[in-house]
Amino acid sequence: MASHSYGAGSGGDVSEAQVMDAVQHEMQVAFLQEFYQTVRDKCFDKCITKPSSSLSSSEQQCLARCCDRYAEATQIVTKAVLDMSGLE
Repeated sequence: MASHSYGAGSGGDVSEAQVMDAVQHEMQVAFLQEFYQTVRDKCFDKCITKPSSSLSSSEQQCLARCCDRYAEATQIVTKAVLDMSGLE
């Protein structure tokens, strides 16, 4: 008999903390996927003027700076939210 039961109302031994951890993990994954897609789309639109089979050095530099700015802005916003919520 399996000791892991994940169905709702199944009387399994999954604790509320385990469910919350799983939900939190899924939210983090979703956030990272959305962040990556946003950065990819915004930075591509900003930096790639003529799509081709390779990137010019100026396009590579622009993409690197654009991605760095998004990552830095996300860190600042995350820290501010955590500070306001008292979690940090």
